[in-house]
Amino acid sequence: MPTTTMSMSAAPPSADSAPPDTVSADKPYLTYKLDLIKTLATKAADQYYQKAVGMRVRELRVLRLIHALPGVAASELGQRLVLEKTLMSKYLADLEQRGLIQRTLDPQDNRVHRLSLTQAGQAVWQTSEQIGQALEQQMFQQLDAAEWEQLNGLLDQLHDSLLHWQASHAPAGSRPKRAPPRLKAV
Repeated sequence: MPTTTMSMSAAPPSADSAPPDTVSADKPYLTYKLDLIKTLATKAADQYYQKAVGMRVRELRVLRLIHALPGVAASELGQRLVLEKTLMSKYLADLEQRGLIQRTLDPQDNRVHRLSLTQAGQAVWQTSEQIGQALEQQMFQQLDAAEWEQLNGLLDQLHDSLLHWQASHAPAGSRPKRAPPRLKAV
């Protein structure tokens, strides 16, 4: 796949400098397509989750990742979900108030709270998983199993490519000390 390198201070490359097979005024941007698909799917799914468990996809992603990583620190959770600290705090406070998660102090570092699901949180997670699996099968039924696997593989490649691009374009002092986590199903 052809690549174009651009520094943050440099002007974007012109359409003339891009490979002819990747630039066309009549093709929507990939980021637009991905955002549109995400928005349509999330809005549709929110209705089902709201009715069944009183939560939306955004809050359920937090719950799902705590399920996948019991004992995860709130800061790591925010990194993995790419959520601002204030929004993450809001979601965690809401989940805790509903009795779905519990926080415990890390025995090695009293500044860190470890998160885990309560029994009620496990029940909500289980219900939301059943709904999510059924919705994905229904929403994307026009893809056969091979296409579904191919799409997921391509999305993993896109994710890795974007992380690589971000790391190579971050100012030297702000580069992460460790690689961001792989995409997870949440």
